Amino acid sequence: MMRWSEEETIRFVELYREKECLWKKSSAKYRNKNMRKAAEEDVVTKMGKQGFGVTELKQKIKIIRTTYNQEALKVKKSKISGAKPEDIYVPSIKWFGLMEEIMDNPTADNEGESMVRQNKLNSSSNKLHSYSCG
Repeated sequence: MMRWSEEETIRFVELYREKECLWKKSSAKYRNKNMRKAAEEDVVTKMGKQGFGVTELKQKIKIIRTTYNQEALKVKKSKISGAKPEDIYVPSIKWFGLMEEIMDNPTADNEGESMVRQNKLNSSSNKLHSYSCG
């Protein structure tokens, strides 16, 4: 996979963040394969990069999430070490804050399994014609 510019990566993370069905595991939409597929194709189309398809999108998501986790761990370790506030590690990655919104989002498993189940029932009984999750 070719290296992306910072602007392209920020754009990708913004598009990814808009599509909750791709990352929000507590959402009933996350379990809807048609919705996820449509969201993936939408992100690919909006990125408009030559040779960038769904396979590359999944690879890019994995890379972005791994990089985010590595940076978040550096922050956590710098805080644990008892560092002064000015010594705490600050990621230089411009898209780190955007991913924080996704990655720090609680999965809300105890927020209400019944709510998730209810959404699942609603979506299966109302068979969505539009598979937009964003």
